[in-house]
Amino acid sequence: MVGDTSEVRALVAAARGGDRTAFDELVSIHFRPVFRTALAALGRREDAEDATQDAFVLAWRKVSRFRGDSSFKTWLLTIVWRQALDRRRSRARWWQRAATPQRDDAADDVVNRLVSLEADPERRTEARHRVRQVCRAIERLSPKLRDTLLLAASGDHGYAEIASMLGVPVGTVKWRVAEARRLIEKELS
Repeated sequence: MVGDTSEVRALVAAARGGDRTAFDELVSIHFRPVFRTALAALGRREDAEDATQDAFVLAWRKVSRFRGDSSFKTWLLTIVWRQALDRRRSRARWWQRAATPQRDDAADDVVNRLVSLEADPERRTEARHRVRQVCRAIERLSPKLRDTLLLAASGDHGYAEIASMLGVPVGTVKWRVAEARRLIEKELS
């Protein structure tokens, strides 16, 4: 279990042996980064909560098979990332069947959180416009670039951890983040 603390290693060993309390403690330790990973992939709090729950249930079922080739956190993040992508694909299929354009209010939520209430109306309008431009530019990125950028921008994961989650080399993660930023900057200029 590369990079895990002795406490986490002990909890993993107990959880592998079927100790539910130890696994609950692991959930407590890793909940925030797991949830933020799901949120980065899905953009909506409700979907992220569901994907996080599904990931922890799946991790409990598979914890006895955890080999320790990576840290326990990376293993969990990989599970939640796959759960989130499955949920995102499922949501996209549903929208296609409904023949209704997908409308996600996540961008509006971000705008409302970022814009200060103390700013004058003109500045708030400018800030909202700029944030919407950035959100649209991010949405137009390819899924590989967008996902990698969102994981890196969440601040919860280092490049090595993202590389492990996505199953790509660290250099690829660095390139994707740089390329995504370059494309967004180009579109906004």
